[in-house]
Amino acid sequence: MTYPVPAVAGSNLTLYCDENMKTLEPLRTATGVYVTVHGHFYQPPRENPYLDAIERQPSASPYHDWNERIHHECYRPNAFARVLNHQGEVVGIVNNYEYFSFNIGATLMSWLERYDVEVYQRILEADQKSCDRLNGHGNAIAQVYNHIIMPLANQRDKYTQIRWGKQDYISRFGRDPEGMWLAETAVDYATLSALLSEGIRFIVLAPSQAQRCRTLPKDDQPISEWYEVGGSQIDPTRPYRCFLPGGNPNHDYIDIFFYDGPISRDMGFSDALYNAEHLAGRIGQAVRGDHRPAQLISVATDGETFGHHKGGTEKTLAYAFLHEFPQRGWTVTNFAHYLSLNPPTWEVELKPVTAWSCAHGVDRWQDDCGCGGEGGWHQKWRRPLRQALDWLRDQLIKVYEEAGKQLFRDPWATRDDYIQVMRDRSVANVSRFLARHQNHKLTAAEQVDALRLLEMQRHALLMYTSCGWFFDEVSGK
Repeated sequence: MTYPVPAVAGSNLTLYCDENMKTLEPLRTATGVYVTVHGHFYQPPRENPYLDAIERQPSASPYHDWNERIHHECYRPNAFARVLNHQGEVVGIVNNYEYFSFNIGATLMSWLERYDVEVYQRILEADQKSCDRLNGHGNAIAQVYNHIIMPLANQRDKYTQIRWGKQDYISRFGRDPEGMWLAETAVDYATLSALLSEGIRFIVLAPSQAQRCRTLPKDDQPISEWYEVGGSQIDPTRPYRCFLPGGNPNHDYIDIFFYDGPISRDMGFSDALYNAEHLAGRIGQAVRGDHRPAQLISVATDGETFGHHKGGTEKTLAYAFLHEFPQRGWTVTNFAHYLSLNPPTWEVELKPVTAWSCAHGVDRWQDDCGCGGEGGWHQKWRRPLRQALDWLRDQLIKVYEEAGKQLFRDPWATRDDYIQVMRDRSVANVSRFLARHQNHKLTAAEQVDALRLLEMQRHALLMYTSCGWFFDEVSGK
């Protein structure tokens, strides 16, 4: 079997690697330098709930709305990234999603499926091709459903967010997710427990979220001492194992990757993406020269950086993936593939409640913490808004349980399974769903009531989408 690597302008790189050739060894054994570029692609549910459509947003001009504008600046260009030679001539088209590690929020994937099925299919095909290349480990990972801050969710909502995100992923990519992206990488140990119980193997966090680490014991060796890494000092070139407090150490754990913070910041806020050579040079500064057999240089940022926030940088990635990285002998991979080759030899403990974009735990989504404040605005509105929505959620729970038990065998199991209707609202599918969960044959009026209750719960979760608190004042997004 041969594996073609496309020729790239400006080089003589045209490789056909036989399975037994040395150039394929990094795909099967953890040797050398691996690089993972993770894009967190996401848009909130912008639809008017009464119309199930996005209304015109003048600030997105000349496009109809911000989804459409960002799509044409980012999502579509990355599916058809142009490879240029040194004269600026187009010499190839690359689907960057074949080389990214990525998560795409369910609300964005639904929009793409509806408005640009060609790009939607390119994303699905890219994940399958990455599975074929990386021993069954695809680039796509799942995401909690609608980007709520998990440590601030009650336990039931935590599980529904994970189950909806997981089932939405399975329905699109045709396989169970190995990893899951947490909104704003916000995490606590209760969230880890829920992820573990739902079969999630790994997550990705910021280096600032680690508290301390140590090597895992081998055989009868004594337990090593902890290293304090609370100031973002954790080594991000290896995976870590995080054990649940009080759990069984043989299986109550989840693996964690910490992305390289300085390089990720430079990608978002400096000139690291100026061109492919510049990006490779910046990543090369993180390569450890201590003769370890394998190391992973991973970076993570909002996927919208590549084309929307920084115009044209999808071309930088395309050239880097197919020329600059291979030229340096680096293997482009994803987290799941690297984990399969190089399981953790270190364990980590996390700070109690953290996120990647708030220095105060998760106060950015509940209090006047100062994060996101500028131009003389304050965020004193955050606390009463959070309290009001929590009150509303709790009142709706009472309504849902009281009315739901008259219709469903198990109201909360029914809510968890409602993702099947959210993905397919055809009459036949809705009928099958209700038949599975009804506690008696529902009349036409009762079917309407059942669906109204479930839509009430869907919107009770959508109202916690993180963007509502993120900016300096409540109309910011």
